Amino acid sequence: MKLSLLALAALGLALGSAAASPTQQHPFNAGIGSHHRRPAGLASSDIKTLSEFKPGVLYDSQRLIKVSEAAKARWMDLEDILVLRRAGVKFMDITDAQALHGVQDGANRLSPAADNLYDSRLPEKLVHGQDVASAIAALTTQLYGDVLVPFTAFHNRYYDSENGRKSSQWLQARVEELVSKSAANVSVSAFSHRFPQSSVIARFEGQGADAAETVVVSAHQDSVNQWLPWFGRANGADDDGSGTVTILEAFRVLLARGFKPRRSVEFHWYAGEEGGLLGSQDVALAYKKDARKVAADLHFDMTGYWRGDSEVIGLVSDRTDPELRSLVKHLAEAYTRLKTKEFACGYGCSDHASWNSAGFRSAMAFESDELEGNTNIHSPRDTVETLDFDHMLEFSKLAVAFAYEVGYDGAPSS
Repeated sequence: MKLSLLALAALGLALGSAAASPTQQHPFNAGIGSHHRRPAGLASSDIKTLSEFKPGVLYDSQRLIKVSEAAKARWMDLEDILVLRRAGVKFMDITDAQALHGVQDGANRLSPAADNLYDSRLPEKLVHGQDVASAIAALTTQLYGDVLVPFTAFHNRYYDSENGRKSSQWLQARVEELVSKSAANVSVSAFSHRFPQSSVIARFEGQGADAAETVVVSAHQDSVNQWLPWFGRANGADDDGSGTVTILEAFRVLLARGFKPRRSVEFHWYAGEEGGLLGSQDVALAYKKDARKVAADLHFDMTGYWRGDSEVIGLVSDRTDPELRSLVKHLAEAYTRLKTKEFACGYGCSDHASWNSAGFRSAMAFESDELEGNTNIHSPRDTVETLDFDHMLEFSKLAVAFAYEVGYDGAPSS
């Protein structure tokens, strides 16, 4: 039996009311700045209309879904996609990015020049130890709480909804605020999609002969309740609020240090990852069509939760570039206190796969070597209180090191 939109919304709000209040005090809240405020209209008691939960137009027609490298893509309606999501099946929605996957009809056709793989140079040795060490010393966990508390107060950050649009605008404003406090040559822009949520891109302009090359540091900003995507409570603290603030803290420190890389370095916060890597595929396809030279992408999806005796940085072994993976391992060993451990993540695991499909080097850092370790995700239980900020700090160190060593293309910074 199908529930009406209103009934589903009411059920979703009821489920959300069981989650922690956005104004609940947390142990790390001391000293949280002016952004530790609940955005308007987030808690169920504040909601005056259901407009923010009204589905967008993305699923008005069937979508082309791919669940493995070998399997043929299939056209599916929303109900089929929800079955995949609830079963925990990773997938890529390739409807609007078919050219990345060997389907090149009509408007999606790539030019021959853009269809070539880009074999970028990677540093053969680490030469920025002093700069990286100085930058790492400036990292703190303060921003994590300042941003995550209000960010997770959105009822959800579902990409195909008004909440998704509002949360991406809120995040972009935080990025722009950091830039406004610096003298860095950095631009911030929204990358629009067919759904309401936008991706956010911040760019340090390259200063050398390699300025046309782009280094990407990325995370995804959306969250989803796997049972009620539009209406269900999805705090998304770990998935992927943790990755969002991990790279935002690295970005903050680079701004403060007047970072001027040889290559252009971009920080990406993708929309629609939970819908099948929608936002990152759109961005990767646009860069591919424009014949952009993307040297490498290092993606951070979930950095805040770990359990057990072995605290590590997990490195995804599939749909990633082995040379870049080796470099990231070297960076982690040189600049963080953690060892690395590789594990397979599966098809459509996260946004690094979009860059891999586009023919660019990509790698992904994860909070542990256990993909299913955090059972709170995609539910109201994915809260800030469950995160380990000290663990997340090691990933911010890795992001800073990656920006320096790859952004300077192996050359000295002065």
